[in-house]
Amino acid sequence: MGWRDRLGSMLGVRLNRKDRAFVDKNLDQAGRFLFSQMSIIDQRHTLRVARYIVKEATFQRGIDLKMLIQAALLHDAGKVKGEINWFYRILVGIIRRLFPRLRDKWAVRDKRFSFRYALYVDLVHPSRGAYMAKSLGLAPEIVSLIRRHHDPPSGKYEPELALLQEADRKN
Repeated sequence: MGWRDRLGSMLGVRLNRKDRAFVDKNLDQAGRFLFSQMSIIDQRHTLRVARYIVKEATFQRGIDLKMLIQAALLHDAGKVKGEINWFYRILVGIIRRLFPRLRDKWAVRDKRFSFRYALYVDLVHPSRGAYMAKSLGLAPEIVSLIRRHHDPPSGKYEPELALLQEADRKN
């Protein structure tokens, strides 16, 4: 991501028409509602993930691209706008990547401990987002991908999950 995108994300700049059209084309009303609940930072991230998938999926067979794009756009829906400020977001990202056990240990559901609550949101956002998606009637396959997008690899290869995880890691 370029510095302009990062700065625009931190300043709360809205999505441009092209991004809005991509979201509107790929999500139904419930999906758009869920997408709108994320911060602009998360919305931009999920758009990068979805566009990466569109590029990479052209080289793979047997992938349900429409469903995977929907899951990509909603995979971070469990991070609701306003719950994590930009500074904590940076710290949480570092801790998640470098010290994942500390995140698990320090995460607290109590909002009075704002940094520890940010760790909690990061920890539970896959299951929380999946619950929200299921509650809004999204397809079980989308709900499953949202829930498992941070899971470690299992013995069974699932091309949609593998591509979503790769795109999330790289974007």
